[in-house]
Amino acid sequence: MLIGRELESVIWDFNGTLIDDLDHVVHSVNVQLAKRELPILTLVAYREVFSFPVEDYYRRVGFDLETESMADLSADFFATYSPGLKNCSLHDGVIETLQRFKSIKLRQFVLSAMEEEMLGSMIEHLGIGGYFEGVYGLAHLEGDSKFSRGHDLLRDFGIDPSTALLIGDTDHDAEVAEKLGTAAALVACGHQSEERLRAAGPHVFSTVRALGEAT
Repeated sequence: MLIGRELESVIWDFNGTLIDDLDHVVHSVNVQLAKRELPILTLVAYREVFSFPVEDYYRRVGFDLETESMADLSADFFATYSPGLKNCSLHDGVIETLQRFKSIKLRQFVLSAMEEEMLGSMIEHLGIGGYFEGVYGLAHLEGDSKFSRGHDLLRDFGIDPSTALLIGDTDHDAEVAEKLGTAAALVACGHQSEERLRAAGPHVFSTVRALGEAT
């Protein structure tokens, strides 16, 4: 038993949860900010301001969505982010936790705000595709809510939300879990600070390894 319920399925977020892309994301957005002569973000500041939908976070850090479209800003971000993505590695403890969940016969899936083709390519690059029955991302690069795709995932694979756990690294993951009816566990090694995560949900772990050891 994990997080107070009998589990059959685990739904993983990708960015910041499975893969450690935090430094690379901050670098990529700072390239955008510098190009527009806007103040750049420290790692600490980024983790306090990042949120979904990404459009709202972009407004908070100074981007002018009246003069630039979200599609253009997303393309600009990924021009820096995409080439370096394959240099990012899995978080410590991910392989052991995936293997642990597999050994106790949990079904595993990925639900991400990353564009789906890029997501699938990265999962194969990292060598973890064999752990997942399904991998669901978005149809675009703009990083909005994962709820609709989460609903598709539950339906397509016959997942009972009362026996499922969503693991993520943001308060949005907690919101998606609540809407889908699953339990949520958040890891504080990703894109939001531990303080923000604790305000979003009761089950917060310092690392993926710590979460895995709670099983």
